[in-house]
Amino acid sequence: MTDSEQSALPPIPEPPVDSGDTPPSGMRRLEDTQPGKPVQLSDAGGSSGTGFAQILIYVAALAITAVAALLYLQPSATSNEQPTETSVAAVSTVAVTNTPVPTDPPTVEPSPMPANQNLPSGDVPVDVIADLLLQAGDTAPPSDTLYRQQSAYTIAPVRPRSGAIQYTIKVGDTLESIAKQFGISTDSIVWNSDIVYVNRLFPGDTLTIVPEDGVLHKASGSETIQQIAEKYKVSAIRIIDSEYNPKLQSAGALPETVLPADTLVMIPGGVSEKKALYWNPPVKVEAGSTSGAVGSVTFGVGQAGSCGPTPGTGGAGSLLLPLPGGSYNVTRGFSGSHGGIDLAGRAGTTVFAAATGNVMYVGWVTYGYGNVIVLNHGDIWTIYGHLSSYNVSCGQTVQAGQPIGATGSTGNSSGPHLHFEVRANVGGEFFPVNPTGYRAF
Repeated sequence: MTDSEQSALPPIPEPPVDSGDTPPSGMRRLEDTQPGKPVQLSDAGGSSGTGFAQILIYVAALAITAVAALLYLQPSATSNEQPTETSVAAVSTVAVTNTPVPTDPPTVEPSPMPANQNLPSGDVPVDVIADLLLQAGDTAPPSDTLYRQQSAYTIAPVRPRSGAIQYTIKVGDTLESIAKQFGISTDSIVWNSDIVYVNRLFPGDTLTIVPEDGVLHKASGSETIQQIAEKYKVSAIRIIDSEYNPKLQSAGALPETVLPADTLVMIPGGVSEKKALYWNPPVKVEAGSTSGAVGSVTFGVGQAGSCGPTPGTGGAGSLLLPLPGGSYNVTRGFSGSHGGIDLAGRAGTTVFAAATGNVMYVGWVTYGYGNVIVLNHGDIWTIYGHLSSYNVSCGQTVQAGQPIGATGSTGNSSGPHLHFEVRANVGGEFFPVNPTGYRAF
């Protein structure tokens, strides 16, 4: 039969649809059943049991296909991530649709990588590398290898001052504490500040703080850089090349260059002949005496507490403690800028004479000591400063260990303490010496 003859035949009519027939989907709606009658699921053969089994197989097949499709679309099996387990209850709730499952996963074009970026080796999956990069780093160095701790921040170094500054003295400051604060020596402060006596520093006074140890020199207008260098015992090139003297470099200065008057120039490492001075009121030696060692001496000429000519006692030998043992702490020792030793304790603690001597000064002084007592022992003098009270008088002879006053915080003092000082005859003049050379404290 040819195609033209076949097309001329009348169409075969569709069989009549019985309301009891199973729909093409294999399921019947609940409204198609009679009230009170159980739902019947039948197949083309009319067997209800067999139809129910086929429905279950059909649903299970669709669920398995859906799960297989999800697994197929997941990353490679070598990934460290484990597939999420799907419970039976979750599978039973999957909606069954007629949407076909794709046979091939969609093609995803990879993002272009920068030309200078190192691509991972093809032996290691990309997701494995990503997982390793997301892991926390080591927090403790390994015990069997050399290890350098990495820092996620930068610590800016402490930078030196670019020039000299003016510092105002505060209550409680000492020359040593100020020097330590700025990282320079006490000598550098004394050399560059208008200090007459280092033990006469008061709150509100100003000090010149240079950027490093050395001298800040003001040119006279007639001296060369070479002459200035020789004065402070450094080389001229060191002055010219110093970072604190940029004007010398920009002007092309040479060692023979004469600096204009009042030009300030920093001398790094320079040493001045200016020395630290201590409270040293004028001393008048009476005729016929030898610097007061035996004869009479007037200490503190012009001061209200001076007792006039006072003879010594002929020698002190070893000294006693000026305070009761265990009643004080040594808060400041003898140094180039501190002519005595500070013994801190409770205000009002009894002060004792360290040796037998004559009172040559008692009362207030204007050099930072406050109320002070000075005893003349002949070859040495002992000084007791910052007293809250005293109970001796001019010219009185006191015995070693005799009470002479009480501790306080008068004068230039940051708290109750006794400033105990020893001055010894050195070459005919009395200079501060270390008290620990006479006894332990």
